[in-house]
Amino acid sequence: MKFYEDFIKLGCFSFEDAVKVVGLAATTKSLLQQYTKKGYVVKIKRGLYAAVNLLDREPVANKFLIASKITDSAVVSHHSAFEFYGYANQVSYNMTVTSNNKFNPFSFNGFQYTRFQPSISCGVVTYPSGERVTDIERTVLDAINDFEKDMGIEELIQCISAIPILNEQKLLAYLSEYNKCFLYQKTGFILEHFQAEFNISDEFFKECKLKSENSSRYLMKGISRNHMDFNNYWHLTIPKNFWQNIIGGGDENADV
Repeated sequence: MKFYEDFIKLGCFSFEDAVKVVGLAATTKSLLQQYTKKGYVVKIKRGLYAAVNLLDREPVANKFLIASKITDSAVVSHHSAFEFYGYANQVSYNMTVTSNNKFNPFSFNGFQYTRFQPSISCGVVTYPSGERVTDIERTVLDAINDFEKDMGIEELIQCISAIPILNEQKLLAYLSEYNKCFLYQKTGFILEHFQAEFNISDEFFKECKLKSENSSRYLMKGISRNHMDFNNYWHLTIPKNFWQNIIGGGDENADV
């Protein structure tokens, strides 16, 4: 167990990380095989390992640290980032990971790890315990951009409702890097409902309106013709009674 404490400190580590501890690749490969058989470490996927707590035989690394170690560019994002910050409304067994480097989806310890291609590079925080996570402003925009692929509109709105504060300048900076008309449009429509809670300026929404270029779009796919409304200001087709159905008691835009 010469290197066990070193692996415990790493928590989750790649084969290359282990080589730095042990010294030689061949020795490391043999050692990891021995440690895996003895239950000192567990293989998560090819080239990725976690140290095991010998008291409960569980990996010492949490799912967020594991997600952060999948590739050199891996970042916890979208719904999983909301969960990391404590703002998720629903428990999910799907870990969403943004990564420049490709990896195949895989399951480990009851969780499915799936990849999103990054749209921007800013807004990432590395925590002392090793987790890399999108900051809350980046998380909000990633989630709005991809909600139909990840959490759905209702869970998105509930997560945003739980956030105590948003930095308007960060949102604008990240939106500028995204440079997507539809994202400006969706962001303006959704965050307008929370303008008072987040103390967002009118100028923010004017910028979103300007950059959305007034193209008429559907907020989401699958809206029935018999259950749709049109928001004249944001030029968005939305489900009928959208805010009342999701949050309850919300004020619809007067122009809808």
